[in-house]
Amino acid sequence: MRTTPNQARNHRGVTLVESVIAIGVLAVAIPLVFGAIAESGKSGMSAQAETRATWMVPVCMEEIRASRAGKPEYFTKTKVGETIPPAGQVWALGFSADGNPVGKLDGGAYEQGSRNLDGKSLLYIASIHSESEKTATGSTPMLTVRISIEYPAAAPASKRQSLHFHTRIP
Repeated sequence: MRTTPNQARNHRGVTLVESVIAIGVLAVAIPLVFGAIAESGKSGMSAQAETRATWMVPVCMEEIRASRAGKPEYFTKTKVGETIPPAGQVWALGFSADGNPVGKLDGGAYEQGSRNLDGKSLLYIASIHSESEKTATGSTPMLTVRISIEYPAAAPASKRQSLHFHTRIP
């Protein structure tokens, strides 16, 4: 039995051109898919940080108030009008993945990053800084306080993502 030329074409394999086109499509599509997956992970972590910030920022503000009252839990005592942190200190609190405070980080752990503190895992770091504002004579001196929620805690300070919150206190 002889086959006709049309029947022979139906049984042929994939041509080289078709293979090259398929590989080219995959070469473009695969990196785009992996990029989208990586970006969605960053977005998810940012959303978690914004949610947890509603618990972490009040903890930091309470620590500032306690420091001013002479009863800090984590940091040193400060006076009204004194910048936060006092010269030569780093005020950084480590927080767990669920937004609970774990403890104070020293300057080295803050700069290099830390995965855990006192056996508890860290995901966020809240750093506290302030600047004195010039005020009119006779008015209450004010500080502009910046609380930065930084994540992931294991990354070095220069590579962390951050959310900044600003307030003024006397």
